[in-house]
Order: sequence, then structure tokens, then C-alpha cells
Amino acid sequence: METINTVGIGARIGCFLIGWNPILLKQCGEASRRTLRRYISAIIILSVIWGAIGFCFAERYMGVSSLWQQLAVSSVFVIMILCIERFIILTVGKLGIMGFFRYVLAFLMAVLGSAVFDQIIFKNDVTVKMKEVRTEQINKEIPKRMAYLDSDIKRVSLLIDSIGLANIQIYDKLSKQPIITATDVSTTTKQTGVDEEGNPVVEKITSVNKRSVENPLNAQAKANEEALNLYKNQLDTYQKEKIEVADKTRDEFENAATGFLEELKALVLILREDPYALAFYIFLFLFLLCLELLVVTSKTGDSKCDYDLVVEHQLRIKAETLRNTELSLLNKQKEG
Repeated sequence: METINTVGIGARIGCFLIGWNPILLKQCGEASRRTLRRYISAIIILSVIWGAIGFCFAERYMGVSSLWQQLAVSSVFVIMILCIERFIILTVGKLGIMGFFRYVLAFLMAVLGSAVFDQIIFKNDVTVKMKEVRTEQINKEIPKRMAYLDSDIKRVSLLIDSIGLANIQIYDKLSKQPIITATDVSTTTKQTGVDEEGNPVVEKITSVNKRSVENPLNAQAKANEEALNLYKNQLDTYQKEKIEVADKTRDEFENAATGFLEELKALVLILREDPYALAFYIFLFLFLLCLELLVVTSKTGDSKCDYDLVVEHQLRIKAETLRNTELSLLNKQKEG
């Protein structure tokens, strides 16, 4: 049985969680022990709530499938809560601006917690709303993709028509002149004698050779045919994609992973449309906000317990000792 001058195991664990010194607690009365229990109760409540939020957040939005990893994320959330509350509990004297920031932080944490909880509570409603939202997105996306494909189809069709027209003209010329005459001209030099001074006399002889060759337009026509086949294949691909664009777009949106922000937008739409859902959200938000403020209101609203008085007393004694030591050193320096 724990007495007023001893600290049991439970109290030691509580002191460890909130950062109190169990040796100092041993010197305090029942008021400090009740304050300790009050702090521990508030921290346990917050730890359970934020542990659950962390667990659900890890499972639903972080893609963590392992139970141990989910518990690890949940533990991180709990540790953060403990550290935040310790800032308040271990503050000596008035909270001041720290208390103000804790109120702001409590508001933000309540918003975040209620958002996560509501998205889990309204899971089925959010799923239905998500289908409606994604259907609207699909209906907007399909015309855009169809427009891109129509633009590509038009571009390739113009190229096919242009090359086809050019080939018609080429084939018309080839039908009239499939073979053309090529002329090869070569020049050679030949010595025909010497002049009066004995220098050789050179005469240039030009020879012309005519031969029949295939019209070079035939090669151009073959290159155009290869280009036509390439563009026709592209056209067939675009037309096939145009036929399948609706199904592909629908599958892409429906099978996409659901994100936190996406579900949050769906939840906002539900709250706008359904006053009952909005009322429940406000109720849950206020509930979490009040829980977040348990420690800070307890710290600021109640009178100080004897543990706080002991800590402040030790602080005053230490400050007085340091001042006296400083004065003593200054006097010694003056005397010296």
C-alpha cells in the first residue's frame, strides 16, 4: 500500500511518462499525487486516441500492410503526444506564449484527428461519393483525350493524303517515261605529234556514251510507299486507341489508388450536402478539441500543487545561491 512518503511503481511509471521526479514527489502531499493521476489519465486518453489514429492512418493511407509496422507508426504518434504534453506539464511558472501555441496546436490536431476518424466512420459514404467524383473526372477526361487523338489522326491523315497525291503524280510520269537516257561524257588526252621545238602536241578527245536507265522517280515512289505504310500503321493505332479510350480512361481512374486528400475532398462534399454529417463532424471535432485541451487547461486553470511549489522553491533557492556566490566573488575581487 502506497503511503504519503513513498512512491509506488505505478507512480514511478506515471512520473516517467510526464517527466516528474519521483524523489521530489515523495516530499509532496496528496494534492500532487492527484495531479499526477489527472495528468496520467489525460495522457492515456490522448495516447489511445492518437494511437488509433496513427494505426488507421498507416493502414489506410501509408500503404502499410504489416501489423508490426502499423503498430510502429501508432507508437510514433503516441510518443509525439507524450512529448507535446511534457512541454506543458514541465513548464515552470506561467505558460505564456507556450500555452497559446498549445491551444493552436490542439485546434489543428482536433481538425486532423476528426478528419481521419470521419473518413473511417463515413467510409461507405466516402466510397459512394468517390465514385461520383471519379465519374465526373472520367467524363471530363475522355473528351480531352479524344481531342488529342483526333488531332493526331487529322495530322497523319493529311500526311497520307499529301504523300498519296505526290505518288499519283510520280506514277503518272513513270507510266509515260519508265526509262530515261543517261549520257556519260568523258574527256581523254592524246598526243598527236610534236611542234617545231620538239614539245609534244596534246589533243583532248571527248567521248559521249548514252545508255538507258530506270527513271529515278521510281526510287522516290518506293520511299513514299514506305512512308505511307508507316503513317497508315500510326493511323490504325490512333483509331484503335480512340475506340478504346473510354474503357482505358475508366479503368485508369477506377483502379487508381485512393489518396488521403482525395478522400478528404469527397468528405468535404458530403459535409456540404448533408447537414447531419456536418453536425456529427462538428461534434467529433469539439470532442477531440476538448480532449486535446485537458492538460493545458488543467495546467493553467487550477492552483499550483505542492510539486510545482517545490520545483519553484528549489529554482528560487538556486537562483539566490548563484546571486550570493556572484556577490561574494565580486567582494573578494574588490578586497583583493
